[in-house]
Amino acid sequence: MILESGRSLGRGVRVAPGDGGGIVVLSESVDLGWQARAKGRSGTAVRFDGEVFEVVDRQPWGRGARWTLDRWSSAEVMRVVSPLDEATVEAAVATSSQEVATRRLQPVFRVFAPVLGFADTSWQRRWRDEWGFPAATATWLSAIVELLLGAACLMEIMASMGAGASLFPWIPRPVVFFGLYLFVEGFVRLAMVFSDSEPVGTLIGAAVSVFERRREPARTPLPGPRVESLDEDEGTLELRSPVVRRDWQEPGLLPYRGGYFELDGARRLGEAWIYGFRRVEPRDDDDRRQLRLPPPPKPQVPVHREGRGLAATVLLSIACTIAPARFQERWAWWVSVPAVGFTVAGAVAEVIGGLANLGAGAEGLSLALNLAFVFEGAARLGWVVLKREPLGSVLGVPLTPVLDKALPE
Repeated sequence: MILESGRSLGRGVRVAPGDGGGIVVLSESVDLGWQARAKGRSGTAVRFDGEVFEVVDRQPWGRGARWTLDRWSSAEVMRVVSPLDEATVEAAVATSSQEVATRRLQPVFRVFAPVLGFADTSWQRRWRDEWGFPAATATWLSAIVELLLGAACLMEIMASMGAGASLFPWIPRPVVFFGLYLFVEGFVRLAMVFSDSEPVGTLIGAAVSVFERRREPARTPLPGPRVESLDEDEGTLELRSPVVRRDWQEPGLLPYRGGYFELDGARRLGEAWIYGFRRVEPRDDDDRRQLRLPPPPKPQVPVHREGRGLAATVLLSIACTIAPARFQERWAWWVSVPAVGFTVAGAVAEVIGGLANLGAGAEGLSLALNLAFVFEGAARLGWVVLKREPLGSVLGVPLTPVLDKALPE
C-alpha cells in the first residue's frame, strides 16, 4: 500500500504520504502515545490500512505531535502493534480529555472531599470512576464530621433538658433535633466504608439526587488484564487483555510478585490479546519506564445492602441499640459490623443521659427512671466487657414484633 494523498481520520488527525513509502501522521490536539526509534530499540509498530510501519521520529506539535513512520523492517520482531484508524483516534481523544479533566479536578476533590462525601452513593461512584474522585476517603471524612456533629447535638439536647444551658450556641436549633440520626448515620457509614472501602452517601445526598436529570445507563467497562499463565521456573508471564494496551510498548519493565518482567511479544487470540513477558534483572543504569498492571476490580457491594435505603439502615441501627441481642446480631451481619457496637452505643447513651438528668436535680419518678437508665447502661457495658456479647435493653422489648418482620431470622 502506497498512500498517494492525505487522509483525515477525524479530530484533527491527518495521515500524509512520506518518503520511501512511509507515512507522516499529524496530530495537533492529541498525543497518540507512540514512541520514536531510539538507540538499541525499535519505535512503536503501527498498523495502517493493512501495512505495518515503525515510528522513527517524533516532533512536538501543539498538544500533540508530528510522527514520521517508515515501513517495518522484516528483520525486526514486532512485539506490540498499535492500530491507526478512526476508532483509535476517537479513543485517544477520549482518553486525553479524561486525563486533562482528571488533573484539573484532583485539587478540587482533595479540598472539598469532606463536603462531597455527603453526596449520594451513585454520584460518588461515578465521580470516582470517571475522574478519580477519592470516594472512600471522602466518605471517611464526611462520616467523621457527621458523627462529631451528631454527638454535639446530643450533648446540646442533654444540656438544654438538664441545666437549661447551651453548650454549642452556634448549632442551629432545628439541626439539634436530628442529632441522634446524624450520630448513628455517621457511625453506620464509617462501619460500612471500613468493611469494603466503597463510598456511602447520606440521606441529604439522596434527597438532592432526586432532582438530577436521568442519564443514559453507562456502558459496562471492559475488564482489565488478567494473568493467563505464570511459570516461575522458566520466568515467563502471560497476561490476557480484552483490548490493545497502548501503555504496554517496549521498552518497559513490569513489576510483578517481587520481580521484573520485560515485554517479549504479543499475539491475538480471538477477540483478546495475549502479552508475553520474561523475567529479567534490571540494571542500575536501566532507563526503561515501568509498566503498570492495573489492580484487580474491587469486590461488589453485597447485595443485601442494595436492598435497603440509607434511612431504613439508620433507623434500624438506632432501634438495634436497645433491641434484644438476637436482633443486634442479625442486623450486625447485614451491615458487616460487630454486634456489640450497638450495645455499647445504646449503653453509653443511657449512662450519659441518665447522669446528665441526675445532675440537673431529677426528683420523684424522674429520679427513679434515670437511676434505672444509669444502672442498666452500666450493666450492659459490663456484660460486653465480661462476655463480649451483645445485650439488649428493657426499652427494646416492645420493638420485638416490628423487628421480627424487619429482621427475620
